[in-house]
Amino acid sequence: MVSQYSSQQHSTKELLIIFLGCWLGGVFDGMDSTLMTVAMPVALGELLNTSDKALISSHASFITSAFLIGWTLGGLVFGYVGDKFGRVRAMMLSIVLYAVFTGLAGLAQSPLHLGICRFLTGLGIGGELVSITTYLTEVWNPKGRTIAIGVLLTSYQAGVLLAGVVNYFVPDWRMVFFIGALPALLAVLVRLTMKESPAWTAAQEAEQSIRTDNQESTSLIHELLYSYRRNAIIGAVLFGALLIGYWASLSWIPMWIQSILPPNATGQERSIATITQGVCAVVGCAMSGYLCDRFGRKFSIFFGFAGCFLCSWLLFAGNHVFTTSVYIETGLLGYFIGLAQANLYIYLPELFPTRIRATGVGFGLNAGRITTAIAVFFLSVVVTALGSHGAAALTFAGSYIIGCVVVFFAPETKGKGLLA
Repeated sequence: MVSQYSSQQHSTKELLIIFLGCWLGGVFDGMDSTLMTVAMPVALGELLNTSDKALISSHASFITSAFLIGWTLGGLVFGYVGDKFGRVRAMMLSIVLYAVFTGLAGLAQSPLHLGICRFLTGLGIGGELVSITTYLTEVWNPKGRTIAIGVLLTSYQAGVLLAGVVNYFVPDWRMVFFIGALPALLAVLVRLTMKESPAWTAAQEAEQSIRTDNQESTSLIHELLYSYRRNAIIGAVLFGALLIGYWASLSWIPMWIQSILPPNATGQERSIATITQGVCAVVGCAMSGYLCDRFGRKFSIFFGFAGCFLCSWLLFAGNHVFTTSVYIETGLLGYFIGLAQANLYIYLPELFPTRIRATGVGFGLNAGRITTAIAVFFLSVVVTALGSHGAAALTFAGSYIIGCVVVFFAPETKGKGLLA
């Protein structure tokens, strides 16, 4: 059954406020998730009082894995919260969580403190991405929904860009994290200006009617894992394949660049590469809606995964010393990462009905993240075994091929509308 609810329930002014609130939430998600990546070499070097790259890499793997596990749990928990208590409430709580603990990371006195703060930050970031995607999908006009979601996902990549800018102009890594606490102010905007999704409200009323009539109400988890099991598995595998490639390759570019820089380098090369990546990823996100509508969800997803793999090969296999071509190739990889990510954020909400949409999206976006966390945890071992960050990142980039294969088994949702 296709949902009858759309932006007709909201005025143009309300939609603009909704989009701005969701977009800013995505910006700060991207910023706070990336700040650790660009600041980690310096932060861990100071906390460990060492310049030993192997030791720093080992602790970085632990902290990144803790962050990804938190992100996974946050996506699953806040997806459930969004279905039970509302999209807006889940959004507000997740913003507060990741903002507060990003700021507290600036007070860390050991790698363990950083790991704890990053775990709790991950809880909030995982929840926020599920909330804004589900919410905007339900309130936007069906004809422009894919474009809106694609543009929404530019927010995360804009946040990646912003993290690079902050790190470039703020040399103190502690101050970098203090700046990451500013998104808490956004929770006030969300609480005061955003109305709940009409589709979610209607689904809650229908659920209440079932209980009043003494009919059995199926649990959210049961409905997801039984009635929509195939869609849940396909969504989880697709996004898991993207995450492994992303976190074990693209997000480790600053560490890889550090390992191939000459001794007299300033270290700003990491920030410039992150900025380049963010700018190009924004373009990829913005184009995803057009590609999904023009060529279908499945082709656009395949195109994004194939581009990610080929660009990873070009970057990591083709550069053993740092040159300016690294910036260009990082930009190309960023474009395809942005495209692939936005494609899946458009696609996943279309696989589930309103009653379990946030839970389904949370599962799809995060079930594969456990595998990603394990892969990232062992990245330092793989780096040691293969001899370089580049070889390890290229190995994990092979996960993009999994996405290219699995998408052939996925249902096409173009033109079918949202399930009620």
